Amino acid sequence: MKTRPSARAASPDAMEYGEPSAPAPRASVVIAAYGRREKTLACVRSVLAQDYARQAGLMEVILVDDGSADETPDAVEALVAGAPFPCRVLRNEKNLGANRSRNRGVRAARGELVAFLDSDCIASTDWLCRLVAPFDDPSVGAVSGLVDDMPATNIWELAFHGTHRLPRAGDVSRLVIGNLCVRRALLLAHALDESRPARIDPATGRPDLTVSGRSDEEGLNLALRAAGWRVVAEPSATAMHDHPYTRRALFRQAWFGGRSAAELVWKYRLGPRKDLGPILVAHALVALSALAAGAEFSAIALTLFAAGLLSAFLAVAAISYNELRNKGKSPVELVRAAPALFVYYEIRAAGYALRRLSLLLGRARIDRVRIAELAAVLPAPPVVRAPSEAPR
Repeated sequence: MKTRPSARAASPDAMEYGEPSAPAPRASVVIAAYGRREKTLACVRSVLAQDYARQAGLMEVILVDDGSADETPDAVEALVAGAPFPCRVLRNEKNLGANRSRNRGVRAARGELVAFLDSDCIASTDWLCRLVAPFDDPSVGAVSGLVDDMPATNIWELAFHGTHRLPRAGDVSRLVIGNLCVRRALLLAHALDESRPARIDPATGRPDLTVSGRSDEEGLNLALRAAGWRVVAEPSATAMHDHPYTRRALFRQAWFGGRSAAELVWKYRLGPRKDLGPILVAHALVALSALAAGAEFSAIALTLFAAGLLSAFLAVAAISYNELRNKGKSPVELVRAAPALFVYYEIRAAGYALRRLSLLLGRARIDRVRIAELAAVLPAPPVVRAPSEAPR
């Protein structure tokens, strides 16, 4: 592997291409990594073993190291040195955040398609083959694969299990950045958002890798769909997510995930969150019923309390359906995880409500955008004529 001058590698805005004489591959795999040496190596090994790689000239791998404090980038360079297809390691001299690293990888990529894989994920050998297959349809702008989790070793991991799953094939309303492929032209027109920095762990002063939900693929998703591109899921393109959780890690994820959800709703002018709305309504109604009882309005208090219980029941039903249907838990697993899930959603709802309140009161500032403005910068998908409409 050829090395580049450090000044060039240190610039995240530089256009860093591979050998200009080499033909462009169909797909570029971009992995943003920060530390976690062994997990990152396992991730890269899974990409090197792709069936797709057996066909010459079809893929390249770009790992962007986001200022790791350990020897992760050196270890990856040693691992890919003998790869039969182009592999590059780009280094940020300091931690810039996952999306800035991903965007740097997109600028360096030469493939028509860019596939993102998180550094704590292990791809199945047919992952890339299956992930790029839907792009035979020229109206497809992005494809998310299935992110599954390692078997849970404690109740906290069981509660989080399946959070990033898109279990059904076909058109979907969301993307999962950890297992995602997008047409590069669209990513150049609409880069992943870089305005929301990573959370910093106060104990270490380093990025908090226990907290996800900061990549903001929601903006890309909204822009693609508004511009007329199809966003689809391909569950056969699987990646195993190796991310352990402790009680503290899960509750931090809940708190910051709720705050992040409030920021997304505010930024993109979205409707209320269906998973958190009934919880907040239930709390509000019960609080009002207590106030009414204190004022000796017993009939009103009873009505409000009953309405609060109904809202709480609806919240439990919606969460249970989501855990069983979308996240893939069994009924037994749902019962086992119920105590942790209860606390998780209560903390998540609190984080959401307080962050939303701070935004409404102007104590926090996040620029708001309209979805139509996002779509305007994207090229429109090609119009595919039916055989009967083909010009003669």
